[in-house]
Amino acid sequence: MKNLLGLLLLVPCLLFAQDKEKPQPIDDPRLLSIGTGVFSIVRKTKVLNFQLEYRSDLAIYKNSFIFIRPLLGVMATTKGSTYFYGGVAFDFFLTKFLVFTPSFAPGFYIKGGGIELGLPLEFRSSAELAYRFKNKSRLGAMFYHMSNASLGFRNPGTECLVFFYALPLY
Repeated sequence: MKNLLGLLLLVPCLLFAQDKEKPQPIDDPRLLSIGTGVFSIVRKTKVLNFQLEYRSDLAIYKNSFIFIRPLLGVMATTKGSTYFYGGVAFDFFLTKFLVFTPSFAPGFYIKGGGIELGLPLEFRSSAELAYRFKNKSRLGAMFYHMSNASLGFRNPGTECLVFFYALPLY
């Protein structure tokens, strides 16, 4: 009987302790990222690019470690190439101040005076690492690959390196 009474008293204590220690989901604002870097970084002819990207605060999924959200953006090069895209970003909060973000974004590529990538439909796969300041702005670097996934007559693909600053939009 004493064991049963002890168990009945212990169960609510354990449940209360778990609720108190349960980590809170990540709260991150909308972000507007402004970046510049090198388009076609592995080719002989390197071109300067500029990037503007919006990340929503509407979570597809979030917990205390990951925040999955939609993104929209535009990239333009000094050779007149442009890429309009939309996709999804996976923010992994490695620490309170360090965020690793892979993302995937299909989009529409306009060659302009730049590289022929084979199709207007291109896919961007990226990985970025950023420092997150106390005000939730971010400073980081992104590396990405663009290709048409062999859907076009050619698929040369290209790689880009972008340095960015992301402003929180409250």
